[in-house]
Amino acid sequence: MNKSLLNVLLFTSVATFGLAACDNQGPAEQAGEKVDNAVEQVQEQAEQTADDAQEALGMEEQGTLEELGESADETLDNAAAAAEEQADAAGDALSNAADAAEEQADAAADAMAEAADEAERKVNELMEDSEQ
Repeated sequence: MNKSLLNVLLFTSVATFGLAACDNQGPAEQAGEKVDNAVEQVQEQAEQTADDAQEALGMEEQGTLEELGESADETLDNAAAAAEEQADAAGDALSNAADAAEEQADAAADAMAEAADEAERKVNELMEDSEQ
């Protein structure tokens, strides 16, 4: 912002001195002077608005906006890292829960197989007793 502001001020100064060197101002020169004055006023208002905004935000030192941006970037990086850690932890928890569920399902299947074998054995015993 400072470079562009300096460039505009330099241009305005050169144009003003160039116009001041001429004694006879024609309509184009008068219009150019009015444009220069308007540009100068807009620049002054923009500078004042920027200064007021910086003062209101407590950022009067040069580079404060950069520090604020860096701080925001660091905060976002930290939040992303924390979210990644939480996602990894959640993935680990889900994996552990899936393993535990698989073990329980295997144990239940084994128990059902034993119960089915026991039931079959009892049915066979009853059938043998009824045949005799």
